Amino acid sequence: MLSLSRMSFPRKFVDHAPDVCRCPRCGKAIVRHESRPQYFWEPGLVHPMILVVTVGCYVCREHPRGEQWFNALPSDLQGGVQYARSTKEKVVALVRRFKMPLTLAAEAARDTFHLPKLDETTVLDWMRELSLEVDVAAFQDRAVEEFSGQLDVDEVYDGRYGQLKATDPIRGVELDYELIEGPIREAHVEAFFQRLKDRGFMPWIVTTDGSKLYPEVIRRVWPDADHQRCVFHFIKQCNEDLMKAFWVAYHTMPKPPKRKRGRPKKRGRPRLDKQKRANRRTVAKARFLVLKRTENMSDQEQERLQEMLALCPPLRDLRCLVETLHDLFGPTTTEPDQAESKRRAILGDEHFQTRDEFGVVLGRLADDDLFRRLTVYLDYENAEKTSNHVERENREFRKRQKSHYRLRSLESICALLDLLMVRDRPYGRVERLRRKQVEASTGEEVVQAA
Repeated sequence: MLSLSRMSFPRKFVDHAPDVCRCPRCGKAIVRHESRPQYFWEPGLVHPMILVVTVGCYVCREHPRGEQWFNALPSDLQGGVQYARSTKEKVVALVRRFKMPLTLAAEAARDTFHLPKLDETTVLDWMRELSLEVDVAAFQDRAVEEFSGQLDVDEVYDGRYGQLKATDPIRGVELDYELIEGPIREAHVEAFFQRLKDRGFMPWIVTTDGSKLYPEVIRRVWPDADHQRCVFHFIKQCNEDLMKAFWVAYHTMPKPPKRKRGRPKKRGRPRLDKQKRANRRTVAKARFLVLKRTENMSDQEQERLQEMLALCPPLRDLRCLVETLHDLFGPTTTEPDQAESKRRAILGDEHFQTRDEFGVVLGRLADDDLFRRLTVYLDYENAEKTSNHVERENREFRKRQKSHYRLRSLESICALLDLLMVRDRPYGRVERLRRKQVEASTGEEVVQAA
């Protein structure tokens, strides 16, 4: 890097040379020996800025030769580089908060903050440096005190690493993670759960997807906790099976015969081949509407759905089954007995029983143990029925890895994950409910503190 003392940029002067300063090693009060200027880059939105700090230099004779000198730099400027700590935090925030890749963060720092000599490898070093200062233990101690009682767990893979992550979906907080090289096995999950237990997390309910990694481990580590199977993943799996039922109904529609070679004859009754093909195209293009929730449809989509059901009547039973499944796990179901009565109604419906293509979904719904795990959330007042919160956290990790292509070593990935774990987050479910209550009582909008 070029000498900052020779550059002709605007300068800001700071005097930090006290007459007496205590030795950082022995604590003895030492009189200033001399003063020297030191130069640092400082962010500027209009032009580059150089910070000139007059630093006091001191000599402590209590130490051997070569270790007697020390200076009195401000804490923000300590670190042995030509950048202040506040500058490092601003640049790393581009990666941590605004999800910029290292290359774009360095480019934005050069163009916007006017730090002309900054390189992306320096940004990576700063991210690692700041991550070492993160007090993860203090963060987790606070998380244990404020733990809602529900734990979301999920795994995600990226390259040669797999990540286990645990979150508190009610408060919207990430609790801990484990980075594993290679495939994640049951022993890894048990060690991760045991670490959470040793830290003090004793959940009442643990929510996971349909992976076989978790059920037995949950019974061993937290025998008193209920295991909630993610309703979202269950409905998604049912939709994949019901889409096969859609194609069974679709193939019952009138199909125009295959034309013979040559030009068709014009005499005789008008052919309906074009209309049949148009009807089949209409139904095929709107096939996703059969599985979509009614409350999420627009008026135009509802019209297309009714048109499709009129053109293909066998789809009516399929749509009826989809709506009853959504109602079974919807907001109108608030009690376990109510959910059980709705399940029996679905399993006892003659229209569903006579359709072989519904057999897989009905068989899955008839599994008593699975249905019990799907409806555990009904036994609690504010429990989440899905693992969507931890899924969103893992999707963010995968998206970041696609853009942060420099983060491929274990040290770099853990540095970013530590910084993300303790960041400020949007309101969790409890905070959202409290905010709505305060806004309703005061009539003023509540703003989240930084």
